Amino acid sequence: MAEPLIKAPVPVTLPPPPPTDFMTADQWETLWAILDGVLPSIAPASAITDKDTQIAIPDDEFNSLIDKVRSSLDGAPSREEIAEFLAFRPSAHPEFREDCIRGLGVSPARAKLAGVLGTLGTHAGSLLLTGYWSPITQQPTSTREAIVKSWTTSRFSTFRGLAKSMVALAGKANSTTNPYLHKISGYPDVPKDWKPAEGHDYVFLQVPPAAAGKEDEVHEITTDVVIVGSGPGGGVCAKNLAEAGHEVLVVDKGYHFHPTYLPMPQSAGLEYLFDHSGAYVSEDTSISMTSGSCWGGGGSVNWSVCFKLQDYVRKEWADEGLPLFTSPEFDECMDRVWKFIGAGSEAIRHNFSNNKLLDGCKKLGWHAGVADQNTANKEHYCGHCHLGCGLGEKMGPAQAWLPAAAEAGADFMEGLTVEKVLFDEDGATAIGVQGSWLSRDEQGGLHKGVGDRTQRKVVIKAKKVILSAGTFWSPVILMKSGVENPQLGRNLHLHPVNFLMAVNREEIRPWEGGIITSWSGEFENLDGKGHGVKLEPLCMVVSTTKQEEPSKSYCHSARSKIGFR
Repeated sequence: MAEPLIKAPVPVTLPPPPPTDFMTADQWETLWAILDGVLPSIAPASAITDKDTQIAIPDDEFNSLIDKVRSSLDGAPSREEIAEFLAFRPSAHPEFREDCIRGLGVSPARAKLAGVLGTLGTHAGSLLLTGYWSPITQQPTSTREAIVKSWTTSRFSTFRGLAKSMVALAGKANSTTNPYLHKISGYPDVPKDWKPAEGHDYVFLQVPPAAAGKEDEVHEITTDVVIVGSGPGGGVCAKNLAEAGHEVLVVDKGYHFHPTYLPMPQSAGLEYLFDHSGAYVSEDTSISMTSGSCWGGGGSVNWSVCFKLQDYVRKEWADEGLPLFTSPEFDECMDRVWKFIGAGSEAIRHNFSNNKLLDGCKKLGWHAGVADQNTANKEHYCGHCHLGCGLGEKMGPAQAWLPAAAEAGADFMEGLTVEKVLFDEDGATAIGVQGSWLSRDEQGGLHKGVGDRTQRKVVIKAKKVILSAGTFWSPVILMKSGVENPQLGRNLHLHPVNFLMAVNREEIRPWEGGIITSWSGEFENLDGKGHGVKLEPLCMVVSTTKQEEPSKSYCHSARSKIGFR
């Protein structure tokens, strides 16, 4: 009998949201009121059912808005679909609230936010922060929207930061949970022409439950080399060292998902494939960052682009005392990597956005190039890789380097959060790592609580330790290990990225096709020292765009959402 045809990725279950007791009930109600101001429910005056929770627009103005939107788009949604999208109130939607709770539950700033929300809930605090004596929970939605807009243009950075945080929280939750947004955009969780792909069948080390009364007993493992982190750095090291005959153990706090589980729906992907529910935000809210947190690290969720290190960067490093980077040997290293992962541009088929960039740059006389892809010289016409590669064609660590390491005898351990590096008595020689391991549940899932899974303290003794836990976590682990070098973490430099969005008349389905297959370096070296910007298309999964514009009315940003397809 033939095996049943699999038509979609295997679904994964989200864990329940964390407890909400880090804020009071009143503080939560204040938060939902603010988010009403970010994402209000809008309806024509004749259809208003609750004047406090909806913004009423005169019927002729509402109809004119819909007419204008529909006339500007080919294949536009129906009037009814647009009206129900505008009338939807995200803050009252259970899935929206759960997503917000998940995001705040892991936020270091949640206590500070709770304090602000508590102040907003008082008359005096409301007057100070909003200009109104009555708290925001007692205001109609039109006033809530006006308050948020006033914060975005305030001369006080605290207010601007608060507005930016609220907009980011609401935008992410709305983009992943709003059923009407998905309906009018046509965005699918399953890519067109998806089919189950082959992937490496990993065998991960398992730790038995501790005996009763000995829950604090440490499980000990011994190896030659322990590599903390399964991303691009750790993956390459694992392959080379295992092939050289060393006993290698790769550990990661993330978990592996076979290609048959990928790509995930947005909410699940941001929960299971990324750190911190998909984004870190700096304390002053000026910049947000994304970090992969799954087996294969960032290499499992990046966008396939392969750029070789620019000559001016190589020269700068060589001038600082690292001559390797301007040597033929380094060229050979890069060529070896390109060959192993099948990086190239011969098989690329550009989508609408990438073609637009190439054509526009050509007309302007600007530089334009085709970006090599790590897709084993295959076409790979898929824009969902931000949520995992279901085609198994993206040659990230989990699909290329780590399977090769496995063939050479390397061992693997998922779900191990390394807490510190262990040092010999000299205080300088690393001799292992210590961490906490959390198993999957009995069905192989990750959504159940700690009580349904095995949790153990683990010590791994090793002759050599390679710390490749990522830009954010490697310095943290070293600090927790007692390393006091003042330079720890100080070499992190972020490349600011600004998004430019536009709506086309024709339907382009921007989530289809390779994500970044073209680029322009016209402005990447403005000062002759390598400082500048690249122009690149963007991953058009809905949650990467968000499209909230708090300084303008919600009607304005809603028009962009309606034209998302």
